[in-house]
Amino acid sequence: MKQSLSLILSLFLPLFLISQSLFTVNVGTFVDAKSPQFDDIRPLGFVYAYEMSNGLSQVYLGGYDNKGAADKAAAAIQQKGYRSAYVEERSLAQGQTVTVIQLATRETDKLIEWEQFEKIGTLFGMLNDNLIKIVTGIYPNVDAAKQALVGIKNAGFNDAFVKNVNNTLLIRINQFETGLKKPLIPINIDSQASANNSTTSPSSYGDTPGESRIITQPRSVTTPTTREIGPNIVKNNTAVATLPEIRSNVKRRSVLDLQKVLKAEKTYSSSLDGYYGSGTKSAYDLFTKSNRTYQKYQLLGEYFNPSVSSSSNSRLQQAINNLLDDPSAPMTVETSSEPIAKAYQAYLLFRTVGPGTDVNNLMNSAIQASYNSGQRLTTQPPFDYNATYAYQNMDQLILHLFYLHAAPGNDIAAPCWLYQEHPQETAAAYSSFARFSSETFKLQPCDQFTNWQEIQTLEAIAADLNVDGQVNDAKAGAYASARSQLFLAPRALEPQEVRSVESWNDQMWANLNTWANNDPLHARIATALKVAYFQSQV
Repeated sequence: MKQSLSLILSLFLPLFLISQSLFTVNVGTFVDAKSPQFDDIRPLGFVYAYEMSNGLSQVYLGGYDNKGAADKAAAAIQQKGYRSAYVEERSLAQGQTVTVIQLATRETDKLIEWEQFEKIGTLFGMLNDNLIKIVTGIYPNVDAAKQALVGIKNAGFNDAFVKNVNNTLLIRINQFETGLKKPLIPINIDSQASANNSTTSPSSYGDTPGESRIITQPRSVTTPTTREIGPNIVKNNTAVATLPEIRSNVKRRSVLDLQKVLKAEKTYSSSLDGYYGSGTKSAYDLFTKSNRTYQKYQLLGEYFNPSVSSSSNSRLQQAINNLLDDPSAPMTVETSSEPIAKAYQAYLLFRTVGPGTDVNNLMNSAIQASYNSGQRLTTQPPFDYNATYAYQNMDQLILHLFYLHAAPGNDIAAPCWLYQEHPQETAAAYSSFARFSSETFKLQPCDQFTNWQEIQTLEAIAADLNVDGQVNDAKAGAYASARSQLFLAPRALEPQEVRSVESWNDQMWANLNTWANNDPLHARIATALKVAYFQSQV
């Protein structure tokens, strides 16, 4: 009974701590920091670090529940030569309650057998003066943690137990903290129960003026240590674009052009009215069943795959494209130093644990690194990229993802799933983004409509009309990205854009008609192309 009561109290304890704070000592920001460099202050408390970009690390010491103890530690550290050390307060009210499994408690001034703990996998520490509680997780709920607990106890940690904690208290244990020469390689205790390993590390604030070995950093952009995101996020929307229902009561130019072609082919005998009624549909069906040229390309279209890409084919791009499908993709994003990777780390954190300091730090760091890279801005972005932002909702996060994908020097395209997962947020972002030049914005060739038979046939014919024989990947990718942006756009084209499209359409058909008049074979191909082209627009 006492044990059960203790477990219940441990689960609800964080709820009574939200008004309290954790105090730690910010030792400073260092270039290529190595754990042995700080052996001189290790007797004063547990030393840990958050990795930043460009080889920088923010180094901290200790965790205290009262400022007096932290002040005493800071003074002792300053006496050791770290004159810029200061006390940093972290409010537990800004944290989230998460579920972990506590493995053991150790004294920080004694040797810790990290080799034994590393077998479990992702490790975190919770500091309180000279004690560190070693935990693993994070789990999506208590039931999942209980399932994992069985395997952990079988691995020799008989005293392990499940508890809920405030994630502000968690410190990620990496090679810097353990001093081990090899990375942590987890054993497969329970792949199903280990579930969500996404975590947030406490944020750090403050600059560190002073010694030459310390690099001054802005207060708002310190990037937390690398986290393992773990299993995939459950998708919000996995729907595929289906063939839309044709509205027969809408008059369209494309229908009128289609009727003209079908009438010339003697499959349509009604009036040329621009309405796609039963007569037009019957005429189109008859043409597709009787025209050999069209049937040939219709068959080829089923096997046609242009395989174009609008962006870098890098490992990071592939990981972002498959972030919600490939279990290994989050780790690729986590280990990348690219600014856009930090933004998707922030996205994953927001999806798994909600808004928080880590999300803010990652996004702000990504923005400042992208727009202060030294590359010339062709158009001034409509937001202050030197400001510090707090991301309380997905709308702002996705809008800033758009700006990051359009940042100078970025060659990573926005993934299609972003639109599918967040249709409302991306629509709002698109409206705001439209005021900013999108020439540099890249979007993966989503082309959800390429599975429509008319589009497949159209692509097969167009491929045969390519006189070069080889596809220009750069141009094809750019056009694919443009199609995707048009397809996903939440608003109609502006009048000027409509005029531009119509002018291009008229010029294209004028040239194709001239080409078709030179040879009967050309004429048959052009007729099939027209039917596929106009039908795809109705």
